[in-house]
Amino acid sequence: MATKKIAKIALEEAFNLPDIDNSNNNFTAPNGAKDLGAQLVDIHEQRLKGMDENGVSYMILSLTAPGPQGETNPEAAQALAERANNYLAGEIGKNPARFGGFAALSMHDPKSAALEARRAIKELGFHGLLVNDFQSTGADGEGAIFYDQPEWDIFWEELFLDGRPWLRGATYFFSVGVSLHILGIYVNGIFDRFPKLQIVIGHMGENLPYQLWRFDHRMSYYVHEPLPKAKRSLRETMKTNISITTSGHYGTPSLLFAIQELGIDRVLFSIDYPYETIDEGPKWFDSITELTEDQKKQIAFGNAEKLLKLSPFPK
Repeated sequence: MATKKIAKIALEEAFNLPDIDNSNNNFTAPNGAKDLGAQLVDIHEQRLKGMDENGVSYMILSLTAPGPQGETNPEAAQALAERANNYLAGEIGKNPARFGGFAALSMHDPKSAALEARRAIKELGFHGLLVNDFQSTGADGEGAIFYDQPEWDIFWEELFLDGRPWLRGATYFFSVGVSLHILGIYVNGIFDRFPKLQIVIGHMGENLPYQLWRFDHRMSYYVHEPLPKAKRSLRETMKTNISITTSGHYGTPSLLFAIQELGIDRVLFSIDYPYETIDEGPKWFDSITELTEDQKKQIAFGNAEKLLKLSPFPK
């Protein structure tokens, strides 16, 4: 009996500007990154063909890591973000029925980041934003800007008022760096000040779903200064403000555990193309027998439609 293909929205998928070197990413791609450069630049040929063959009805693109987060010069980072967003909007315009976008942002300055976020969503029609962990800074590139301090409230307010999701992509430190940053945002009370804020993290939650009990247990009797500003447990916060994707993590036991911990409405399908082949994630997902067809449809496209405010499309 053939495996039934389910329509899918893939929302953690990378592209690159044609003139940007991607050699720093080579170690993370399949097949020894033989075709990575061409796959990142291609949108309308092999990528679209692979989508058709694997039931991916709609793909949301974002600039590959490190993007503006790798630019230590604020002006260069801002220019890269604007150029990438303008380019992506043009490419989406060639086939808006199949592609959407998440905006790149320079995160050197919260006000500038908020303004570009507003432009990307209001003028370019993007579905949300994707930032690759911390912002590199300093003459030697060793500095890092995190977004969990009070001066970043102007940025979070922009996302809160618009109701668009903010996605966290991994860079050099992968799940360790992203999960650390999410915990910083949590303990500094950002989700309490902006209770409708929605953040999406990839790779089956960057290990956070599997540490919920221990984290909340340890925090329950933490008495040292400075005290955490969060008013709710991390588990409660993740169930209302944080979604995860299946990007680059195709383990069925992990998926089932994440559903049990967070609820099925907090899990969204993604591939992580081209850092994973375009067929492996869809084939894995279609073959899952532990979920009902309705549950699989919810993960495959239903949750994304709701979170991203997408109009339902033919499945």
